[in-house]
Amino acid sequence: MISSTKQNDSPAAHPSHTLPQLPLLLPFLLLLTLAGVLAAQPLAANTELWRTFTTVFVSILLEAMPFLLLGIIISSLVHVFIAPDFFRNIAVKWPRPLLIIFAALGGILLPICECGMIPVVRKFMQKGLPPAAAVTYMCAAPILNPIVYASTATAFPSAPWMAVGRMAVAFFVVLTIGWIVSLIVRRSHSFLLLQIDSYRETSTHHTGNQPFLPLSIKLRHATEHMGKEWMETTVYLTFGACITALFQTSFPRSLLVDAPWMNPALEHVGLITLAYLLSLCSTSDAFIAASFTSVLAPASLLTFLVFGPMMDLKTTLMMMTVFRKRFILLLAFVLLIFVPLFATLFISIVL
Repeated sequence: MISSTKQNDSPAAHPSHTLPQLPLLLPFLLLLTLAGVLAAQPLAANTELWRTFTTVFVSILLEAMPFLLLGIIISSLVHVFIAPDFFRNIAVKWPRPLLIIFAALGGILLPICECGMIPVVRKFMQKGLPPAAAVTYMCAAPILNPIVYASTATAFPSAPWMAVGRMAVAFFVVLTIGWIVSLIVRRSHSFLLLQIDSYRETSTHHTGNQPFLPLSIKLRHATEHMGKEWMETTVYLTFGACITALFQTSFPRSLLVDAPWMNPALEHVGLITLAYLLSLCSTSDAFIAASFTSVLAPASLLTFLVFGPMMDLKTTLMMMTVFRKRFILLLAFVLLIFVPLFATLFISIVL
């Protein structure tokens, strides 16, 4: 009894009190740096920059908040109506490669923008979905879905293979990520997850395994869970939106486009940097990429279209609520290697 009590009093048993605080230091420092750049401008230019900044900041939040809210609603419904071992019971019956492939195609059934992905993935893992499948779905769903395919085909009417290429490259990239994560998880969950014991549900305040509770009580619990998820995720989204807006307003896009890395040898790195800093929505970034078709190679444009939805500035901050920083760095490194590689291979085959 004594050991059980001590175990329940451990930090892992109370995940709501162990949210990461150190990762907030980096956004604060970056925010202060960019704000200093903005404040150093002349008064007249500063007024115009401030007006532009607030417009961009609000527009990013207005674009992201509905998708974040959708993700929180889905997470809360899963929290209340799905049994704690639901995904775990399914996973043990499926071979791991088939489960990763199914997770890669999950966006077709449940397409969620990257802004609302973190609450859903965290809840899926709490319900027993293996981390390899969860990370695969996290990277795949914002891009491998019919909405993104349609927007890409619309943005490139004279090059329909760009939409096909975006789906194909993203599919093989997320399969590679799922395979790498599965190898990591076999060794230790601690490299991947922020709290190894708290990513599974241990609280008694879950109704997924109590099917006979009245619907009103389940909906009340879902509403309470929505409030908790909203408080945890909006802080990171707001930081990300603020930093993204400061980047977009403080640094001219021409400076990024004309930077030394924007040459045929380093175009992929340049467009990855641009995709990461701009943090565009996956349903609209194709129209931005289409404006560069006359000056940039198709392979680098594919890199831009695939990397951005999988990792950008604002989603990186939100990932810190679930994943360790070293895993996020590893994920960025894998994307940096395999997205340009598969994009280049696809273009070499098609063109």
